[in-house]
Amino acid sequence: NPTPGQPAPTSPPTTPVGPSNPAAPAPVPTDPATGLPSDLRALLEDAAKAMNIGDLLGARIALNAALFDARLPANERRAVRQQLTTINENLVFSSAVAINDPLFSTHIVEKGENPTTIMRKKAPFIDRLFILRINNITNPNLVRVGQRVKLPSQPFHAIVHKTDYRMDLFMGPPLPSRVAPKQGADGQLEGWTYIRSFQVGLGESNGTPEGLFVVRNGSKLINPKWVNPRNGKAYDADDPDNPIGEHWIGLDGADDNTRRFTGYGIHGTIEPDSIGSQRSMGCVRMAKDDVAMVYEVLVDKVSMVWVVK
Repeated sequence: NPTPGQPAPTSPPTTPVGPSNPAAPAPVPTDPATGLPSDLRALLEDAAKAMNIGDLLGARIALNAALFDARLPANERRAVRQQLTTINENLVFSSAVAINDPLFSTHIVEKGENPTTIMRKKAPFIDRLFILRINNITNPNLVRVGQRVKLPSQPFHAIVHKTDYRMDLFMGPPLPSRVAPKQGADGQLEGWTYIRSFQVGLGESNGTPEGLFVVRNGSKLINPKWVNPRNGKAYDADDPDNPIGEHWIGLDGADDNTRRFTGYGIHGTIEPDSIGSQRSMGCVRMAKDDVAMVYEVLVDKVSMVWVVK
């Protein structure tokens, strides 16, 4: 291509460059038994084989690749998400660490260390509560020298699908600063690994703004006070009538579409029947246990929340 500001060359190149309209790539064969493209069907078969021999990591890799593929039908996509959720109960939310798992590693506790100091040195992008959960640590003061501690190697992120009232949780690197990542089905980004999904409630009259957000620094609160911005009514901590429940995760806009929005977040609710509907003031509502888990994995200034249609 010519350099900007310079005229394009007028003489043709002396070396042939091939046809101006190269042939389109050959279509991928379709599996007649399932109607799926053969390469996509092969991924699902690889996952099934891995599951049969107890290779959960291999199964997750194959299923995550299939989930990223936009050609996967909706019914198959739901089944893949469910399979991955089951796999990740072991690989993510237990103390087990699979060999060569890129998402987790093992740390041997040294003298003078505790979960907080370990987190600061080895996993600053995760909440201390999550480390306690997955390692079944009930008393942080009783961690022993030589004890093996499971640590995440990458942060968590979320994609909220407004049409389906669903939040998908992922692990993976934050968005790169210079190179736009490849985007797959459902907004999933290349390099992200699906973990599990939650049902959510959204803003009335389609009031939850779409776009990219990041967890606001210092915004995560347990048992928060809250003031209704519409009528000024204040709710104290421990007030059973506090509409936002026991957890709050504040969000900052992170793209041109969302930077103008303030005051939005992810929180619980005292109206569980509002999950799956549009009844909030624009925030993302979650069931009590679900928001408690999301609170543990999303972290300030790192975890991204992408709201899509």
